[in-house]
Amino acid sequence: MASLASHRVHAVISTLVDGLTVGGAEAALDLPPRSAARARVYLALLVAVAADTVAHDLPSLRRTFQGMPVESASPADQAVTRHQALATAGWGLAATAVHGPAVGALRRRGHARPHLLVGIVAGVGTAATTLPVRWRRATERAIEDMAAAQLDAELAQLLDQPID
Repeated sequence: MASLASHRVHAVISTLVDGLTVGGAEAALDLPPRSAARARVYLALLVAVAADTVAHDLPSLRRTFQGMPVESASPADQAVTRHQALATAGWGLAATAVHGPAVGALRRRGHARPHLLVGIVAGVGTAATTLPVRWRRATERAIEDMAAAQLDAELAQLLDQPID
């Protein structure tokens, strides 16, 4: 059973990964096409998403490796995942839609790395959109964990009492 702080830390880290993924993909467009630098940025984004996914699914992975049945995601977790996917895709599409005109205008104004600026806006927007939902779910998970721990303690206490 995880604490409220650990649930919230995971929510913040997942939110940062969302923002970095969208913003980093846009910012990498400032680098030369097919360059090693751009490939490194994309590889780093891929590793960050994979690490966050594994961290989120670690309990299910443990159950699988132990030969136990895997519990399906709760409807609340599915709703958070759906919101995150829609927000990330929406901000990514928005960055793609404004990419041409915004980058052109920024270059005319003398910005050396216009994709970086568009990426920062898209990344912060993504994080700002997903954090409240993830934060609320982290609180709900902590409450569920505390209730389960309390029930476990009550059951253990009942099992320790001698039968009359």
